Amino acid sequence: MQKKEYIQKMFAGISHRYDLLNHLLSLGRDRYWRRFAVAKLPSGQILDVCSGTGDVAIEASKKSQVIASDFCDEMLKLCALKIKKQNIGSIYCVRNDAEALSFKEETFDGAIVAFGIRNVADIKKALSEMSRVVKKGGKVVILEFSRPENKVFKSVYYFYFQRILPLIGAFISKKKGAYNYLPSSVMAFPERNEFVELMKSSGMKDIEYYNLTFGIVTVYAGVKGIANN
Repeated sequence: MQKKEYIQKMFAGISHRYDLLNHLLSLGRDRYWRRFAVAKLPSGQILDVCSGTGDVAIEASKKSQVIASDFCDEMLKLCALKIKKQNIGSIYCVRNDAEALSFKEETFDGAIVAFGIRNVADIKKALSEMSRVVKKGGKVVILEFSRPENKVFKSVYYFYFQRILPLIGAFISKKKGAYNYLPSSVMAFPERNEFVELMKSSGMKDIEYYNLTFGIVTVYAGVKGIANN
């Protein structure tokens, strides 16, 4: 099974417990992380890539019109339901593949992906697609799990992240594989400086990154600049 197909099936299987586990396993910090990332976006027309159940899109909709895109139908259904319940009229949900976005060049003022870029099969391709659909001078923001740098905190966190978190996730979601995949995918993700170089080679400049909560997650923010390679 290819990675894309595996990820699609995995998220469909945990969609019904996705929000609960995000809040529980992050001890509620996920809300702060999303707010911080969205604050790096301009207002205007925003694309939320790998939107999942739409929490980032909802946060961004407070100041912008948002398209919430994902390739998992089960996630998008939950996103649409959440938007309807909250009576939000500034979000539109659409099925889309992060590696082949269906939007025209320079459509959006900004694009964001939260906890999704590590799940795509071709990271550079997804970044290049986000850069392509953003207007020149627009912003691309990525929120992703990262590896803490403090040695003492790292050892404690890794014990939780690699041993405890998968057990809790499997117990609540009834899906063992998804929460074993999470730590392994984070460990395989590029280091911060490597990821910055990927963003640069995908058409972004003036890239900054921000480590949050002792480096558990990192927010990267870049400006659409040169043409994609």
